[in-house]
Parts: sequence; C-alpha cells; structure tokens
Amino acid sequence: MVNGAKPVQGSRGRRGRWPTEVKLAALQEWRSGLPVEEVCRKFGMSGALLYRWKRTVEQGLKESGELVPRSQVAVLHQRIDELERALGRKALEVEVLKKAFERKGLKPPEGMSGG
Repeated sequence: MVNGAKPVQGSRGRRGRWPTEVKLAALQEWRSGLPVEEVCRKFGMSGALLYRWKRTVEQGLKESGELVPRSQVAVLHQRIDELERALGRKALEVEVLKKAFERKGLKPPEGMSGG
C-alpha cells in the first residue's frame, strides 16, 4: 500500500474518505496502463471503488484532459485572471503604439498591423 493512502475516518463513525490527491494518483496510474488489480493492491482499495471514482471524475469533467485536484482549481482560476488582465494591458499598448505610428505617418512594424 502507498504511504498515506489510507482513508481518513469521518466523524460519527462514518466510513473513511480518501484524500483527493490519493484518488487522482490511483486514477492516473490506472490511466497510464497499470492493471486495475495492481492499482487496487498498491493503494489498498477495491476495484469497485476505483471504478466509482472514475465514473465520478468523468461526470465532473467537461472534456478529457489532465486531472486537477479541487484544491488547485482556485489557484489556476486566479492565474487565468492575471493572464487575462496582462493580455488586456498588452492589447491596449499595441493600440496606443498603432495610433502613435499613424500620427507620425509611419508604417507600423510587421507584427503590429494585424487586427
């Protein structure tokens, strides 16, 4: 069994919950070609649980791609916002430079003349 791959016991005697990182690690190993039996043995879980996680993840994904833990989603959204703001600033700079070239009667550099 992988170190730290045990479910965390819930309150009031509920069944344990597996950390998201462990779920994603098991699913990624399975997706990479490791047989279900080996993944289950390595992580100490049943095949039914692995299939349930797979179904849950597939229902939650809009398109196939890299699996991202929920804890990282907010950070990634924040980074997207930063990059969109930077792109907006750069687009504004290009417009200002275009207008400056037009006022001087000069032809803008090659990459600047597009839309």
